[in-house]
Amino acid sequence: MPRQALIPALIAGLALLAAVVAAAVGRPVWAAVAGIALVAVYWALDELAWRRGVRGEFADAIAVALGGMVLRIAAVVGGLVVVALLARPALPTAALSFLFGFTVYFAVRLLLLSGAFGARQARRS
Repeated sequence: MPRQALIPALIAGLALLAAVVAAAVGRPVWAAVAGIALVAVYWALDELAWRRGVRGEFADAIAVALGGMVLRIAAVVGGLVVVALLARPALPTAALSFLFGFTVYFAVRLLLLSGAFGARQARRS
């Protein structure tokens, strides 16, 4: 599987897992999937910030990183507010689903950046 497809495939698998677990414990499946959808939004904004940040000067990269950080958090909080406005009892399901999905996403993202999956090979000069 290409490295670029790993995170989207992971998010799709997490959505399926969250839906199955939510159905098994009697929680709203749509809220569990909405929580994982927020992980997908976070990932998409993270990728956009990375791509924009590498194009410019160092000061521009810092500005894009800080702006992207604020935008990602605002998108997640906004999504959770929408879930709370639609159905308050579904909010804990969406929040826990997001927390679970984000934790897995972040761990895989760190492993990819570290080169643990063979993405980068260290060369001795």
